[in-house]
Amino acid sequence: MGFDRKNERGERQGTALPPRTSATQSGNAAPFLENRQVTQASVQAVQRMAGNAAATAYVQRATDEERAKADARRKRWAERDTGRGGAQQAESFTTRETPFGPYNERPGRGGAPYITTNMDQYPGTQATDGRYVREEESQFNGLIPALDAEQFLPLVKALKGRELSKEEIEDLSDDQCRAAAMLMGIANAEAVREPGALKHIRSALRRQANPSHEAPEFLNDYPQGRVGGAKHEARVRSGRRRATPEVDTINEASSSSDENM
Repeated sequence: MGFDRKNERGERQGTALPPRTSATQSGNAAPFLENRQVTQASVQAVQRMAGNAAATAYVQRATDEERAKADARRKRWAERDTGRGGAQQAESFTTRETPFGPYNERPGRGGAPYITTNMDQYPGTQATDGRYVREEESQFNGLIPALDAEQFLPLVKALKGRELSKEEIEDLSDDQCRAAAMLMGIANAEAVREPGALKHIRSALRRQANPSHEAPEFLNDYPQGRVGGAKHEARVRSGRRRATPEVDTINEASSSSDENM
């Protein structure tokens, strides 16, 4: 599965494109986030910090009906995955192929695969710790910012097990292929940790295809991706309310008549 990366390597510079989100953090957002005061300055501050979609999410909150629908859908996805036997745990070190290139998995905590790639597989690329999004020196980088908006729909397509055309990946740099391959591995690992997660993460990745939807917003759309977020669904089951971005992400996933997608 996938194209021969060795044959293609000589045709590229192997340099990642600039991060899609290099947004400078703004201290002006703090009063808005703390006091929930909707002013033009505060909305603009949130827009600078996390993009237009995040600002809209804070202003237009999810209704109780929308939140209940999201809870029901997420529960249904989990029940469906559990009924099918769940995702496959990692039993030994294994290298798996994707349309973007290989990734490695080994048993991690709780049996969920721990995903890695290395410089032998992607010579000349930048090392990555596998984080979705991280902030360094007031800029965002990581797996999500490494990809351009138009590259997320092919990634979602690949996560559904569908074949990609050469045209859908030929413009990706080697660094971007490495990021996309790792995202595929990590998405499958998330499904081992929490049934129903794969459908959720696909919807969050699909939202990234909107150029105005900034990379840090991924962590609001998919809270499990945050540091310490592994027990997010357990907390929801114990009574925690989902925030608006996550509610929207779940409800924007394919309809219940297409729950197998």
